[in-house]
Amino acid sequence: MVWTDVTLNRDDPREQKRMAVLRTGARLFNARGFDRTSLDDIASELNVSKRTLYYYVKNKDDILFECSRLALEFMQEATDNSKNLDMPPLDRLAIVMRSYMDLLSNEFGACLVLSKDRVLSNDSQKILHSGRRALDRTVRELIEQGVADGTIVPCEPKFAAAALFGAFNWVPHWHGEGDRDDYAEIANNFLAIFLEGLRVRD
Repeated sequence: MVWTDVTLNRDDPREQKRMAVLRTGARLFNARGFDRTSLDDIASELNVSKRTLYYYVKNKDDILFECSRLALEFMQEATDNSKNLDMPPLDRLAIVMRSYMDLLSNEFGACLVLSKDRVLSNDSQKILHSGRRALDRTVRELIEQGVADGTIVPCEPKFAAAALFGAFNWVPHWHGEGDRDDYAEIANNFLAIFLEGLRVRD
């Protein structure tokens, strides 16, 4: 039995294997598309039977939901750090967006933007939409704070946040498999453009 490496709960063999299923599913979804990937494909990639997969996941939709949920969970620390009022809003915005680009460099983050959640149940969609809205709200609030304290040029936070996420979300489409250093360099270049565009000049 071949299982890919995992980063969570290394002392729990079942959780290691569950994470291996999720990572493999995400990788295949990203490369082939969700609709063109079957549980048989995932099982074959792991060199296990499809029946074995059901010990760790309910179905293919469950894999997509868990990958997307974990991706949004990854951003929790960054959004918590964005509340540090000792730092200017633009600096906190940069931290959040660099963390977001780091997320996009891994299988789960890429899966979050490359696979549509419309195939999931209404309850699952609501959970993921809530996570996305919370992240969007964090970025909007940072822009609003910068406008209020005079460090960000007056603008519509909704559109500024949409421009940021639109640019970042497109990277997995054209960059392919993630490399953290490559994605970090892209984030630096994007932020050099966006933050200078938002920054108030003397």
